[in-house]
Amino acid sequence: MVVVLDAEGADASDFVAGTSPLAELLACLHVLAEPEHHPESRTWLARVGGRLPGPLVQELRYYAPMWARYRCRLFFPLRKPLDRTLHDELDSLLGLDTGVFVRLAANAIRGVVFPGANILLNASERREFIKACERRSFSRGELANALVDDPESFRTGLVDTLYHCAEAFFDEEWSRVGPRLGDVAARVREQLRTESAGAVLTSVSPTATATQQPARISYDKLQSARGTIRDRGCFLVPTMHGWPHLILKLDEGLPLVVHFIAGDWEQRPPVSQSLVRDRLSAISEPARLELCRHLLGEPITTSELAERMGIGEPQVSRHLRRLREVGLVSSQREGRMVYHRLHAELLLNLGADVLTTVMR
Repeated sequence: MVVVLDAEGADASDFVAGTSPLAELLACLHVLAEPEHHPESRTWLARVGGRLPGPLVQELRYYAPMWARYRCRLFFPLRKPLDRTLHDELDSLLGLDTGVFVRLAANAIRGVVFPGANILLNASERREFIKACERRSFSRGELANALVDDPESFRTGLVDTLYHCAEAFFDEEWSRVGPRLGDVAARVREQLRTESAGAVLTSVSPTATATQQPARISYDKLQSARGTIRDRGCFLVPTMHGWPHLILKLDEGLPLVVHFIAGDWEQRPPVSQSLVRDRLSAISEPARLELCRHLLGEPITTSELAERMGIGEPQVSRHLRRLREVGLVSSQREGRMVYHRLHAELLLNLGADVLTTVMR
């Protein structure tokens, strides 16, 4: 499963790299709403979450469907230029066409993009939209009713909440991360000047692959979608709080957005879906799992493993070969003997790799 960006026919003017404080605020709000998915942000959560005013906590809980599971497109740049202030971005949100605002907000509240939404003009669509949201949760149903009853009041309340976030914690946070994100965006702009679009778009994710004919970039994600860059444009926006999510927004009629992690991928390089599945499959065999137990902490020969497990050396060799194929075991010759070693850290990280793959 992949998300594909079609860059065929796109030129340099179709790509813009820059920062978006509103998109970074969205990433922060997602972490606050889903803390169990973000153990790497534990320190930040303890520092920020403990000082949020009670009324703001209630506001964030009310609007949580806008950024919890589904990240609302309203929080990503809708037009050029990038590198604007949060105040400017919120002003643009207030001035956005009501129909566009309602459509994008409705997608977030329902949690899926549903084509042909016309909930402002069609009473039956309004009822169906509210029912669908109520089936998801009470809070989504409550938000859905508020949106269709009075879109402008809904918009004002949302923007007020975002201003409250700026006062409570985000202005300070942006002063810390904004300059770093600006440096990353400047580096990507230089890449766009000197490298191909495919090279730049693959550089923002280690799980991305590119083809030249046709010019397409595929991102390893547990969803299938396709977006065309030509005539719509593509914004590349870095984030410090987005890990492990690579967010790709492909909404019709709007520029595509690649919200990518501005960090050192080498500190914890993501693992592809296929490798995660292969590793899980490899250790699902009881004999291979027992092999891992024997190999934990010391290198062992094939003959010693066969003796410990009470099976033949050819069978041990087959199991070791499968574990080597998925990178969990390595073998090294010392004189006449070949010793096998388990990479325990990879096995330890497998659970986190599964979660990261699901979340990515």
